[in-house]
Amino acid sequence: LVSVTKEGLELPEDDAEKKKREEDKAKFESLCKLMKSILDNKVEKVVVSNRLVDSPCCIVTSQFGWSANMERIMKAQALRDTATMGYMAGKKQLEINPDHPIVETLRQKADADKNDKAV
Repeated sequence: LVSVTKEGLELPEDDAEKKKREEDKAKFESLCKLMKSILDNKVEKVVVSNRLVDSPCCIVTSQFGWSANMERIMKAQALRDTATMGYMAGKKQLEINPDHPIVETLRQKADADKNDKAV
């Protein structure tokens, strides 16, 4: 069993899908760097996703930290240890959907003006 809310999800792909994913990574590299610089203290990295179909983006947790649901449960505990919360609740990873029109529009704006923080 593999958690789909954590990074590192490997979905089966054929050669055409792998080639498209590599092209998308290269195409959206500048947008990923810009979004990472804007969201620097909130996310660990911004990557192009192959798990998204309808959504423009999603947040996933690190592979070895708590899942988002476990973080929610631990925050709700009355006698929680705050030192453990900072240790186990790692930074998140933002995954963007290269096929979504919103993300494509953001890429075009980022390519037009590299210093545009409105992205």
